[in-house]
Amino acid sequence: MTVVTLASLKGSPGVTTAATALGASWPVGRRVLLVEADPYGGDLAPRYGSTSALGLASLFAAARRSLDPDAVWEHVDHLPGGLPVLFGLSGVAGAMANEKAWPAIAAALGALDADVVVDAGRLLPHYAGGVADVLAQSDVLVVLCRPTLEGIVHLRAALPGLVAELRGCQLLVVPAGSGGYAGTEIGGTLGVAVGPSMPDDLRAADALANKGALKRLERTALLKWAATLIGALGIEPVGTDTAGSEEAAPLAADENGAQPVPTDVGTPAPLDEALSSEQDHDAVTVGARTDGEAQP
Repeated sequence: MTVVTLASLKGSPGVTTAATALGASWPVGRRVLLVEADPYGGDLAPRYGSTSALGLASLFAAARRSLDPDAVWEHVDHLPGGLPVLFGLSGVAGAMANEKAWPAIAAALGALDADVVVDAGRLLPHYAGGVADVLAQSDVLVVLCRPTLEGIVHLRAALPGLVAELRGCQLLVVPAGSGGYAGTEIGGTLGVAVGPSMPDDLRAADALANKGALKRLERTALLKWAATLIGALGIEPVGTDTAGSEEAAPLAADENGAQPVPTDVGTPAPLDEALSSEQDHDAVTVGARTDGEAQP
């Protein structure tokens, strides 16, 4: 079984929308559970007007030092359409208060008889609020990032810490939104694997957020993107014979644990120059003084 965790570093690039789209597009024959583990609180229960007492809150109350994976299903509800979901907490205070219970819950999710899609929201400093424990059980971390210069600057600054925390978990950056820098340019400049860009598809996003209705949601750009990303991760329908398939192989780290870099990278000079300029600006404005005192 596979655990896919989605998160962002700054802002709101659509992590919950992306996670819900993945869950709704999961391959036929594979059981999947959508988990709201955003330390800042879950959105799906209020979006769908659910008053269910089931979710992470009830799971935390049931968990002690250990937790049988099968017991997780006792706290699972369903979105319209049947997608199983473990609703999140109400806010960051709950996440921090239950920090000690997260290792047992994360281990149970990792041992579940199903694939798991985790919405980790915006990452807290030091991966607090249970995120570090979830990452320890994850097969891949998908980081959504706006393809703007400021978004890429934040991503570049966070990469060393992310790589150190993942310890073998695959890292995949997904540009969120149209415009900005191309994925190949981001991957070539930062040396990271970059997945298909998440489209700006407001109608589909509203449908997933219970703000509208679409008859053929699976035909929207957002759901097609989700299916493409799932395929790029090597997650396929159960019983599908892929022998002789010419589809791209799933992304994977090399024998030294390094993350793959797209092979169709174009000339990264414009982004490279922009980042160099930004770095020089940082050195001038927030660098250390030669006398050892911090600049004001």
